[in-house]
Amino acid sequence: MGKPIRVRLLGSGFALAILLTACMSSTALTPVPTLTLIPPTATDTPTPVTPTPTRVRLPGPADLITPTLDANPVLIPAAAQPVLQRVLDDLADRLSIPAEAILLLRIETAVWTSPDVGCGSESPAGTVVPETEGFRFILQAGDRTYDYHTDTNTTVRLCEGDTPDSGLTEELLLDVDPVAADMVSLAQRRLADELDLAARRIRVIDVMPVTWTDSSLGCPQPGETYPPITIEGYRIVLAAGDDEYIFHSDSTQVIACDARTERLPVAE
Repeated sequence: MGKPIRVRLLGSGFALAILLTACMSSTALTPVPTLTLIPPTATDTPTPVTPTPTRVRLPGPADLITPTLDANPVLIPAAAQPVLQRVLDDLADRLSIPAEAILLLRIETAVWTSPDVGCGSESPAGTVVPETEGFRFILQAGDRTYDYHTDTNTTVRLCEGDTPDSGLTEELLLDVDPVAADMVSLAQRRLADELDLAARRIRVIDVMPVTWTDSSLGCPQPGETYPPITIEGYRIVLAAGDDEYIFHSDSTQVIACDARTERLPVAE
């Protein structure tokens, strides 16, 4: 009789244990995964640095330097370098100054057709003078300029007939006036083509800015009438050998002009 009762109590306890387990399982929360937190690495706090003041000396009058503007460099052909040295030595001897005190302003290649390498004297009538290749040098010493003509060897001549400053004026005008330079170049090419010569044999004698008063540009043709108009241009004188040629221009064209018929505006 005792054994059945023991079995029943065990069965009731086991059932109760199963029931409690089932209730606890139905109310338990599902765990949520989380990120692992990594603590920040500690860094040293920088110590502020206070700069040490430096005493700066302000410039005084003796420290102020006025810059000297150098002249534009002149390109000297290799063949002209020994000739230039002879020219410098000649002028230095004439003026009793060191050659280093002489400034070269300009150098040009030239073809001379007179025995004095283009320094003014004309060949006797009927005399055939061979062409001589050489150079023209414009030099400055002090406040004066000097015009030297040479061949490619030992002939060196200072041209003293014409004032070199007058020729230098035209050259400086061409340096600062691009329109004048273009018109002179156009006139040189045209004259070289007409004479069947190399353009380097055409020399510039004179360039003068002019305000023309009509569309003839100062070169009226017989029987033609020209309405009055103000046109800015130039009077250009070129030379080939011993002959001179006159051209008038506006800012885009040049026309050959006869010295016997050209009309220049009257200066006010």
